[in-house]
Amino acid sequence: MQITITCKNCGHEVPANFRLKGSQLYCGDPKCQRARKRAWQKNKMTTDTKYRRKQITCLKRWRKEHLLHRYQKQYRDNHPEYVEENRETQRLRNDKRRQRVQLTPLEKIVKMDTFQNQPIKSGFYWLAPHAMGASQKIVKMDALLVELKTFHDDSPIHLANTC
Repeated sequence: MQITITCKNCGHEVPANFRLKGSQLYCGDPKCQRARKRAWQKNKMTTDTKYRRKQITCLKRWRKEHLLHRYQKQYRDNHPEYVEENRETQRLRNDKRRQRVQLTPLEKIVKMDTFQNQPIKSGFYWLAPHAMGASQKIVKMDALLVELKTFHDDSPIHLANTC
């Protein structure tokens, strides 16, 4: 009777490789073998400081030899389909942006309003998130206690005392 294993990556039940003496966790599919290697490297980077130092050194040397702007240009030159797809998706985003007359609060990521004719007074304030459902939040925000100090051109301010 042949021994079978369940692949840790794809979940398929496959016959075990009789040549492997240890416990086999992955099948022979190239995608699963890449997943096995990634898992091994991740574990090695967290547990072996010598290996980690060597990998960081090699990465720094590679980055020095392959400057980012040249690497990106070379990638775009070698992958014209990527460039065209990227341009098309940007065109769609631009068209969508032009068609909108009024953005909904969820579409606004940064509030661009300013205080008009309402001077802010120095003091302590609670900075808290606007009440909305968790699925609508873009960034996790917790309440903070902040101190606001106003600065006016006509009053002398000692910057050393503001921290």
